[in-house]
Amino acid sequence: MKMFRPFWSFDILKTEQWLAEMAHSGFFVFGLNRWTRCFHFNKSDDGTQVYRISYDKLKSPILPKTLQIEGWKTAVSTGKWQIIANSQPEQTLRNSPSRDAIVKRNRTIMYIFYGLLFYVAGMLLANISTLISSWLQDDSIAIEESPYWILTFLFLGSALGFTALAVYSICKITKTNRLLEDDPTNEIDDSSEGFSKQDITDLKRSGRWVTKLRLSWMYSPDKLENWLESMELRGFNLHHINNFGTIFHFTKGKPRRIVYRVDCQSNPSASYFSIHRDSGWTSRFTSLSNLEKWTIWSQEYAKEQERPQLYSDDPTRLRKARKLALTYTALFLPFILIYIVNLSNSLNTQNGTGEWLSWGTAIFLLCIGVFGSFLVRIWTYYMRLRKQITA
Repeated sequence: MKMFRPFWSFDILKTEQWLAEMAHSGFFVFGLNRWTRCFHFNKSDDGTQVYRISYDKLKSPILPKTLQIEGWKTAVSTGKWQIIANSQPEQTLRNSPSRDAIVKRNRTIMYIFYGLLFYVAGMLLANISTLISSWLQDDSIAIEESPYWILTFLFLGSALGFTALAVYSICKITKTNRLLEDDPTNEIDDSSEGFSKQDITDLKRSGRWVTKLRLSWMYSPDKLENWLESMELRGFNLHHINNFGTIFHFTKGKPRRIVYRVDCQSNPSASYFSIHRDSGWTSRFTSLSNLEKWTIWSQEYAKEQERPQLYSDDPTRLRKARKLALTYTALFLPFILIYIVNLSNSLNTQNGTGEWLSWGTAIFLLCIGVFGSFLVRIWTYYMRLRKQITA
């Protein structure tokens, strides 16, 4: 018997549970076709099996001794994938194959989906804005029938279908990777301890609760650091930041000397957080983004003490800033070029100032301005940091 599981590699834990349920029903996996996404089963007596799936570019046909001693056996081996099984109770098992390679593979696939999703979204937005602009014009629009309209609808359907597939895959991979990694980014140091809802309400009524909105601060992280430190010196103590990192809540208290550092990591590990916490840093915010994890750290110090440093290695800071600028350039520059081309085509087909001031033109200009400002800000940040380090 064979069964089709198209997204089995995006949710390894669920696939392992499914294989165990199949074994309990008397169907034991013996083969896997990576291209057709089909699992092959043999019918046998009902039994209990624990399965673990591993992925390794240097996979060996022989299991490590630690796994063999515990009773693990290879059930399926195809390409870089390996499915091992054990008939012992799961709670008695202590060793299992590493998940790091699976997490890395999933993350690569997720980045590819993100890139394609942004590209498709940009193309759809460009065409939709052009269509809206045409509808809002005073002149009547003549639609001519053509046998090639079917291609337009096929492209639109394919784009929407791919968008749904990409969103589903990204959500699946994100959830799986967090479970496999035991994601430490949720361990935010809660500064709201000791504050009940009634306390917060009283602070708001007395005017001692201050809320500030800060958008797209990740493109100028040094300015956010300076702003938070200046707020603390003025007696506005940071209480917490919302989950999206856009709303900052403060309480009016005593001036404090606190260093704030904004750090970006592509894949922060548990040791990353524990090392900084052991050094006296407090994590005030960690982003929900799957592409880059932004963390805001803080540490209080006395006037006679030296300012704490999150990173003492200046070349490392500069290299991270340059990598960040290149990443955002690769992300936003294609969109800017697409909108410039569409804007140029739109202006060439319009006559008179009135038509140039259409909704489509405004949307193109807005997108170019927004994405362009992101690139200018991130590269300006890199130049400021380089000047500061080399000064």
